[in-house]
Amino acid sequence: MLSAQAGDANIFAQDWFMTAALSHSHDGCDVLLAVVSHEHGPWLGVMPLMAEWRFGRWPARIWHSWSATNQFLGTPLVATQSADIFWETLLAFLDTCADRAILLHFEKFDADDPISIALFDHCRRTGRAVHAIQCVERPAHRAGDEAEARSDAKTQSRLRSLSRRLESDHGPVAVTMLDPVAPCASWIDAFLVMEASGWKGRMGSALGSSAATAALFRTVIARGHANGSARLSSLSAGGRVIAMSCWFESATWGHGFKMSFDEDYRAYAPGQLLMREISEGIRRRPTLSFDTCVPRDANHCHRLWRSNRRIIDGAVAIGSTWQRLHFDALIKARAAYAAVKTHLSRPQKQ
Repeated sequence: MLSAQAGDANIFAQDWFMTAALSHSHDGCDVLLAVVSHEHGPWLGVMPLMAEWRFGRWPARIWHSWSATNQFLGTPLVATQSADIFWETLLAFLDTCADRAILLHFEKFDADDPISIALFDHCRRTGRAVHAIQCVERPAHRAGDEAEARSDAKTQSRLRSLSRRLESDHGPVAVTMLDPVAPCASWIDAFLVMEASGWKGRMGSALGSSAATAALFRTVIARGHANGSARLSSLSAGGRVIAMSCWFESATWGHGFKMSFDEDYRAYAPGQLLMREISEGIRRRPTLSFDTCVPRDANHCHRLWRSNRRIIDGAVAIGSTWQRLHFDALIKARAAYAAVKTHLSRPQKQ
């Protein structure tokens, strides 16, 4: 029920994905599902947490938001109308835990999501310290944003030229979507083989390089395809599939998941050709926003997506007055260390 009410903004937190993530995680961590609910009533929110003994390089007892590999958004699953009571209840619980943790370290929150905003507002109202550790922008499409309706004209021209050359050299170019009622096992197998044959396979970072990540991929794609959340696409030239991509969609948000291409066709940028088709399809959906889930400087695809989604990591003080003083000292020490490191890395004047 909570997934249906609150899962649109973060499909990675929905029960069908999170259950698979927890089942196929072999990182050795004990994960606590922190659930807030009315007594004998439905859940208002849930957030997976793990206890740790370090905050980066610094020794400290902390709680850390948990997410699996390839879970690209960490905003917890919370009913929007219950966001204030969720954070009030969760933080009060962490304050009184006997473990004497000094902070909650959260990662991959959408900075503009109502659940994240409710956390920041709660901290401001109650005088609870909150510190932003990192904020990055990911290429995205925002529904209704007319300013970014058209992607970079130079990029579009280059991709049209590449598509024509690909068709001239190798035959008709086509983009296909796997039928929602068709079995997806063969699509999954083909994707894993294609990815493993490229640079990710050589670097040992392909999904198939780890039994756990391969199993997670197979499970979430199969479940997402069965429940209508997953989209599975392929780009072919002359009948040969040369690029594949999958993503997830809710009523209001799409989230990029995985892309792969045949490196024999690298000169034609098949991954970008497929991404162009995906971006154009998304823009024809007036109520759907889309998060690419990749850093803006990761590749050239950012030129197809002109808006951003701000993703933030941060720390919230918890515990007694003494523990919060410890939090303040730790944050100041981190800032001083970063300043010294930056100073030392600058070229020295002769």
